[in-house]
Amino acid sequence: MKTINLYTFGDSRKLSTWSNVPYLFAEALERKGFKLNRIDISPPKRLSHLFNSISFYIFQRLLCRRSCPIFQRTFIHRWLIDRRLKKAAKAYPEADLNLFLSFGFVNEYSEKPNVLWCDWTDRIVIERLGRTPQWYEKRSLAHEDNVLKKADAVYTMFPKCQQKMEAMYGRPIEYLHRNMVNTVFKGSFDVLSNIKRRTLSQSILFIGNIRYKGGALLLIKAMQKLREANPALTLHIIGMTTSDLPSSKNVVCHGYLHKDIARERDEYYDLLFSCKCLVNPTKGWAGYSSCIEAMYYGCPVIISPYEDFVEEFGSDIPFGYYCDETNLQDRIASVFASENYENMCLAAHEAVKDYTWDGYVEEFVLSLQSKGLLKND
Repeated sequence: MKTINLYTFGDSRKLSTWSNVPYLFAEALERKGFKLNRIDISPPKRLSHLFNSISFYIFQRLLCRRSCPIFQRTFIHRWLIDRRLKKAAKAYPEADLNLFLSFGFVNEYSEKPNVLWCDWTDRIVIERLGRTPQWYEKRSLAHEDNVLKKADAVYTMFPKCQQKMEAMYGRPIEYLHRNMVNTVFKGSFDVLSNIKRRTLSQSILFIGNIRYKGGALLLIKAMQKLREANPALTLHIIGMTTSDLPSSKNVVCHGYLHKDIARERDEYYDLLFSCKCLVNPTKGWAGYSSCIEAMYYGCPVIISPYEDFVEEFGSDIPFGYYCDETNLQDRIASVFASENYENMCLAAHEAVKDYTWDGYVEEFVLSLQSKGLLKND
């Protein structure tokens, strides 16, 4: 049995960690027959919270800056994690591979290959925010650059990120030309049987935390106009509370729904299975994970045309619409009035039906074996 040291920011046994990704990745690896040594390399919660709270208050509240230092980019954080890596190398010398679900570290105390797997780097995040790196970020970014050079292989989840990272870092970056649906629904579901429920639905679903507030506000504004023609229309928001958004009629905020709590998980999937469409007009990034999970269950989507999604699914999607601030209201009205609605539902499922974690891990392992990073026994 091959053994992998799996390094994650947070407990990979918890569904609440990073949109369920570490949990589902680890489960798929174990089903594949790997033994895992699960190593949490997240920063100390109290220290991180204290540092970030003070930093936010000083830089963004008092100085009115767009960004602020965060603990995860400090020398202290890197030093603490380095100590954990050293302990892990001593504790698990039998491991065949070091797999990091981040781009922030490699284990230089281990002789085994270091593989990085994540979505995007901090440099790409800062670029996406439309700003340049600040003085307090440059040392952390240099550290990340160095880590990416040292890794034996680097994998990204998205095609545009692959292109950008290869240009930025001058090394091969792997993209497996597929993704995975982060679902934990265990009951029976049939897209065709569910279509009638969706057809009769008068609800719109938005999924996103406070970082997506701008998109939620656009949608609430569009809702006010749409309800003039359809007073029964209701917007359900998962990820924010009424304290995060202005009060508006027929807008229901459910807060964050934890998939590891049965009652909240059931509520999440009931909202997902009963809505007419999922809408997220947030510019730059419209919640990829929640979007493809909705599609998997036959839900049409109306989203902003962010580049990784367009690269993967095309500029003209048969399972919904791309939108912006000027046409959001019309796009939603078109879905509700569409005579092609059933085909939209079927096309949504068809586009991602093969995006299973088992299928992804199969491709991932084959890729590692082809590089000689895992032996093919």
